[in-house]
Amino acid sequence: MGISTNKIRYASPNKVIDIPDDKRVFVIGDLDADYNKFLQAIHSVSFDPHADVLISLGDVIDRGNDSLKLLDTFSQLGVYMVLGNHEHMMLEALAKDQQAYDLWIKNGGLWHKHSDKNSLLNACNKLISCPLSILLNYQGEKIGLSHTLATCWDWQQPMKVNAQLISDLLWDRQITQSKKLVQNLGVLFSIHGHNATAKPYWIENTYHIDTNYLGGSPTIVELSELIKNFKTLIS
Repeated sequence: MGISTNKIRYASPNKVIDIPDDKRVFVIGDLDADYNKFLQAIHSVSFDPHADVLISLGDVIDRGNDSLKLLDTFSQLGVYMVLGNHEHMMLEALAKDQQAYDLWIKNGGLWHKHSDKNSLLNACNKLISCPLSILLNYQGEKIGLSHTLATCWDWQQPMKVNAQLISDLLWDRQITQSKKLVQNLGVLFSIHGHNATAKPYWIENTYHIDTNYLGGSPTIVELSELIKNFKTLIS
């Protein structure tokens, strides 16, 4: 990770959400500040903000031109969001951490130079209200959602926010690099972005859907269908 956790330490480590079984729940991967691709994704599943639930896995900002527009749209549509490593870089960079600022600029953060200070402050306030992870209670199952995941994890025992937790949930790449999971306890499965792939794939009970960079468009999944598919896989 290598950057400070002075600002992001005010985020919640985990948010538990109970969702009625009859609601449609969608999870979307990294968007990289592309508003048009976001619209295409939600239109592809006929997302209805008045009836459905949408959850983002972070890295909504940077690289593209629509960081603030997407964050505003999320607020309008009631989208839930966990923080990603790009949101982490932004929060620390704008809190005057030079190392975070330099890393952010190298990784798609230049867009902020064309934004006014009040808009950036409002964006930071929105982001710091987002959790590092979400635990869903839905259709009799527990589903974990975070930007990425450490090799060992127990969703029922979330740690307090510290540098290790932030590294585990926002930056870690060990699982996808080794294709090996030590444990992912307390959930039927979990879903993650962060690690670029052309197509979504499973590593045991973790599902990885960051397809925007290599696959050309973000992945959006309907959770009830994914639950059925996973149960078929393990049966």
